[in-house]
Amino acid sequence: MTASSPYPACARFGQFQVDFNTGLLERCGIRVPVQSQPLQVLRLLLQAEGKVVSRDEIRKLLWPEDTFVDFELGVNTAVKKLRQALADPADHPKFIETLPKIGYRFLIPVEWVPNHSAVPVGHLSEHPSPSPLTTAPKAPYATTWARRWREVVGLAVVALLAITYTAFRGRSEHVAQPKIKSLAVLPLQNLSADPSQEYLAEGMTEAIIGRLSAIHDLRVISHTSVMRFRNPQVSLPEIARTLGVDALVEGSVMRDGSRLRVTAQLIRGATDDHFWSATYDRELRDVLSLQSELAQSIAQKVQATVTGEEQKSFTRAHPVAPEVYESYLKGRYALTNSKSGVEESIGYFEDTVKKDPTFAPAYVGLAEAFSELGTVFIGASPVENRPKVISFARQALELDPDLSEAHVLLADVLQEQWQWAAAGA
Repeated sequence: MTASSPYPACARFGQFQVDFNTGLLERCGIRVPVQSQPLQVLRLLLQAEGKVVSRDEIRKLLWPEDTFVDFELGVNTAVKKLRQALADPADHPKFIETLPKIGYRFLIPVEWVPNHSAVPVGHLSEHPSPSPLTTAPKAPYATTWARRWREVVGLAVVALLAITYTAFRGRSEHVAQPKIKSLAVLPLQNLSADPSQEYLAEGMTEAIIGRLSAIHDLRVISHTSVMRFRNPQVSLPEIARTLGVDALVEGSVMRDGSRLRVTAQLIRGATDDHFWSATYDRELRDVLSLQSELAQSIAQKVQATVTGEEQKSFTRAHPVAPEVYESYLKGRYALTNSKSGVEESIGYFEDTVKKDPTFAPAYVGLAEAFSELGTVFIGASPVENRPKVISFARQALELDPDLSEAHVLLADVLQEQWQWAAAGA
């Protein structure tokens, strides 16, 4: 608390009392310390007096602008720890209401209590300074012993109840939750300081969708369908209902020079329950193995059945030079529904092949670009571009026989030539 703050350092709500100077949270005579960041979030929510506190306000409170951290995951973690301290489940909150993608609101009245201790928030010691929560009149030895014995028994009972509740809830959730058979990967957010790195976030989104789509046991929504939710104005459960999926993957990409940080989390569509999250820090040259590792983690978490061949495709990723992958991603980003965009993408893909002739996805990009020119845009000659599509798709398959996009492009060309059996194969 600062000297100019209009709020005392101690507050009461429900059965809880919190001292922001010592960082102690008390309920029914039991005191527990709260970590600095969740404590700061709690103070901000209480001071808002029932109004919505945005996620951006929390971010600005916890981290300065130049901090290199995944703010979205950090805010989620701080709120989650605060909920744990308050025993406040996100699906049935008593204290903290979540407004998806917007922020949080404290639900019950707050009473502020004067407190004159001077220990700053975040500097808890093993022996905190006296405060309204910790001071008490001296008592005879027998009385003190009896009181301490009651506290020990009380703590044991509370701990036993908490363990029983957690075990029961975990078992019931495990039984009640249906298997996830379908999911959508929402556009990853670009958290880099440079807005021009948007191509990297979009490329990562498309790559993860591609990796997950290779799993036969999992239905994955296409990249085109999810792009309209780049900056959604609706809740995650509503997005899941719109797309008809059981779960959503959301996350972010942050680049700092040659370093890359990717975060992802899984959310159940029906309940908005965040049940898994992970952060990956890699060099840009290891981005392909990062994509494979992330896809494998998601598949394991949703308990999708992965065949031996699918597992091999995950582990075949090899390092790629940063300049090669950047050129490729810029090509994918430029491959839009405009003729100029497609022509620009061809330049990037040709540059990629020149830098690394063994990078198979670049040949797929070239085949796809010439397919677009030959079938979508008036003035382009399908007859002239068709051999290029076939040639580049076959080059891609020589390098990687399991590239599904290349097989699809060849099938489309054969179908246009009425070669039904070959196209089907």
